Amino acid sequence: MKKLIALIFVITILCSFCSCFTYEDPALSSLGEYSSKEFYSHGGFQDYTDYGKYYFESVDFTDNEYFKHWDMSTLLSFMECLDDFEKMIDIIKENNENDNLVNNYDFDSSIVDDEDYFYIESKTHTWEDGSTSLTKYDVYFYDIQSNVLYYFHNNI
Repeated sequence: MKKLIALIFVITILCSFCSCFTYEDPALSSLGEYSSKEFYSHGGFQDYTDYGKYYFESVDFTDNEYFKHWDMSTLLSFMECLDDFEKMIDIIKENNENDNLVNNYDFDSSIVDDEDYFYIESKTHTWEDGSTSLTKYDVYFYDIQSNVLYYFHNNI
């Protein structure tokens, strides 16, 4: 019985230490402090979809190791991820019209222009027939005119 109590005590202490360490997003941190944010999520553990908007006063992109102006390759990757993300929003909406993420998703791709910045991390899966599909991505789009960073994450 004493061993069980000691084990529970050790697990409790370890869990409390784990909560002290939080993940810091290096791409987001590279922009400095934001003034406010909106963040919406659907799912849990490994299967989840996130949409965030981070509001900045201004950002200096000089020497930023993550964010770059778009080129055709980046724009195509962004549009592929955005298309996949919006399909996921539709799937979530079919199952739950009142989902917080669905009701607050408001990205308008018409704001994208050549002054904006992107950072994209994505993983694809290659199927037996040679086709590929996105399996996980983090997409950051910074709209320079509004000083808003849009964040799209999908891990399904």
